[in-house]
Amino acid sequence: MKKLLTGVLALLLATSSFGAYKVMHKKKRKQAKKTTTASKPNPVIKSVLMGRSACFGKCPVYTIEVFETGTLRYTGKSFVDYEGVYEKNMGKEQAAQFIREFSALRPDTLKYIYEKLILDLPGVYYFITYPDSVQKVLNADSGPEFMKEWAKKFDAIGNADNTWNKINTTEKK
Repeated sequence: MKKLLTGVLALLLATSSFGAYKVMHKKKRKQAKKTTTASKPNPVIKSVLMGRSACFGKCPVYTIEVFETGTLRYTGKSFVDYEGVYEKNMGKEQAAQFIREFSALRPDTLKYIYEKLILDLPGVYYFITYPDSVQKVLNADSGPEFMKEWAKKFDAIGNADNTWNKINTTEKK
């Protein structure tokens, strides 16, 4: 009876180990497929949005978006001088140059999310709009160094003031 019980336990242990081994290898193969998909070289970018998220204090929360058409949009959400949606025309050529320089960094190769190391700090995120999709990069400030540098570039061009036009976003019924 002991031999039979020992044999059954050994068989159960072997099959469960084999099943775990098989599951682990399936996951690895799926992950490899996701990370090795070829991306188009320098896909066309329609717009780039950089946003700063909240912290546990009074960190400014806003987004700045550059469109290929030359429109620059600032959306102030909280702890900012200008709350609401504001737009300004930065010129089609200047916007195109800004987007070309950003595109040269190959943002299409960035991860979706980077691990946030300090939770209390405000985050930086990007939404990159292509003709057929939107790529999101969350916690970009914890990612490659150039993403922090680009956040400063967005801040430099997107500092709302009284020269911007306030956009009424409420619909009248």
